Amino acid sequence: MAQDVIVRLKDLTKTYDLYTGEGDRIRALLGLPAKGLHYSALDGVTQDFLRGEIVGLAGLNGSGKSTLAKIIAGITHPTSGSCQVRGTVNMLAANVGMNDQLTGRENIYYKCMLMGLNRRQIEAVEEEIIDFAEVGVYIDQPLRTYSSGMRSRLGFAISVHVDPEILIVDEALSVGDAAFSEKCLARMQEFRDSGKTIFFVTHAPWQMLHFCDRVMWLHKGRVIGFDDADVMVPSYVEFTREWTRLDQAARDALEPVYADYRDAFQRQQREAWAKKAAERAAAQ
Repeated sequence: MAQDVIVRLKDLTKTYDLYTGEGDRIRALLGLPAKGLHYSALDGVTQDFLRGEIVGLAGLNGSGKSTLAKIIAGITHPTSGSCQVRGTVNMLAANVGMNDQLTGRENIYYKCMLMGLNRRQIEAVEEEIIDFAEVGVYIDQPLRTYSSGMRSRLGFAISVHVDPEILIVDEALSVGDAAFSEKCLARMQEFRDSGKTIFFVTHAPWQMLHFCDRVMWLHKGRVIGFDDADVMVPSYVEFTREWTRLDQAARDALEPVYADYRDAFQRQQREAWAKKAAERAAAQ
């Protein structure tokens, strides 16, 4: 790979088998004929990502964002194609690498060890993780007693103190208060300033617009567009506005084209600027 390319995807495809029942699943495992469907979570994705950039992964539920993130993290593997990664990866998601039966403090050791830290290294960052997570006395309570927000805070705190070269954030900021989200965004900004690469999966377009360098838009496992955040995000928002107005049949038939939504947004911008100019001229 080129020196500044940290992740390279080539014809990446991920297919899942959807069986009609447990019997068909067992028959398939035994190599026998089974009824089922093939679902393509990713379909021929080819793209390079650069070291030190923050990439947003946008798309509706089921578009392939989390599948792509898991492949980059090495949690799952592609059905075909390739994913080349140059650097250590840590994926931040609320339930990744956490054990409900362990306390919060024990989970710090458990997850850090999974990510390759030894006991001395964990002890050096333990108190910083606890302070960042803001879970208070719950740090010594079983994780199963935590709220979803507390789990997310602890998981984020552990991940950002391990110092990976690539950090994948999958919907980790969707749970919790706004103040903690801002704290997390500030921490990720420190990662970018130090040359780290971040993949940011979120359903909040404003977060991608203000934080990401580039955004990849996925739909039904295919890449619809990959562009600068200030161009891609408004275009994707135009698409979601149309999507909400359609019935299910129209949604199934829709094949979005990035340029159409980009041009529509730019046209709206020009019309808004012209209107404001006319209003200023009339006021003078």
